[in-house]
Amino acid sequence: MALYHSANSAMREQLEHLIALSERPNVTVQVVLGSGEHAGNGSSFVLATMADTCRIAYIETAIRGLTTDDPADLAEVSRVLADIRNRALPGDMSRDFIRKVAEERWT
Repeated sequence: MALYHSANSAMREQLEHLIALSERPNVTVQVVLGSGEHAGNGSSFVLATMADTCRIAYIETAIRGLTTDDPADLAEVSRVLADIRNRALPGDMSRDFIRKVAEERWT
């Protein structure tokens, strides 16, 4: 029973951490509902706009990570990001959803 309680506590703490992060002005946390199937499932990535407005992407694959500024790569990563955002709840609704799940499932 102690292990179950510990797992519940850990999950609740993680969800509360996400809620706290989502309240920062420079952080957006969004939840994708449903099966979560989307083009971004194959890898993780970061799309960054630098101070000089150039863009760069870091893409993590099963084999290695790669950094690219190739326009075709940036266009594809941007398309995937737009698709994920279109499937996700807005930030305030995502925060409410996370809060509800933390209270109902992980207490």
